[in-house]
Amino acid sequence: MKDWWRKWTYEMPLALGDMLWDVLVVQFAAFLDRLTLRKAIEFVVIAVLVMAFVQTLPIDIAILFAGDTLMYLEIALAIRLAAGRDFFVAAFRLAMRLARLAMHALRRAHGYTISRISRRREPQTRPRLTPSRGSDDPEADAGIAWGAPALA
Repeated sequence: MKDWWRKWTYEMPLALGDMLWDVLVVQFAAFLDRLTLRKAIEFVVIAVLVMAFVQTLPIDIAILFAGDTLMYLEIALAIRLAAGRDFFVAAFRLAMRLARLAMHALRRAHGYTISRISRRREPQTRPRLTPSRGSDDPEADAGIAWGAPALA
């Protein structure tokens, strides 16, 4: 009898308190961690629709309409995910093109020695050739530059 009294006055209330703590605190906190904005909006939309339809229609039809609305939200989500996938693919292709460009530039730069790079940086000392003027050029015979004032 003493063991029975201890079990029902001490152990059972503690077990009930542990169970309530698990359900009302631990599992509720885990639910809130998994809760997203989309799920919250869906819940609010469905609750409003059910309340609106319950006033005019029987409860089973109201739940059917709420389910249809949920399906439309899922379709909209699928479209949004597909659009996001296209954006991700485009960004990935751009990143791959930039990586290929960087690798190409790296391969070209790897082939140059320091002496070759410094030679390319030096100013060229060769004289530049001026284009020869033909006999049909009016400036060739006059010896004046184009646009210079003419003296009479």
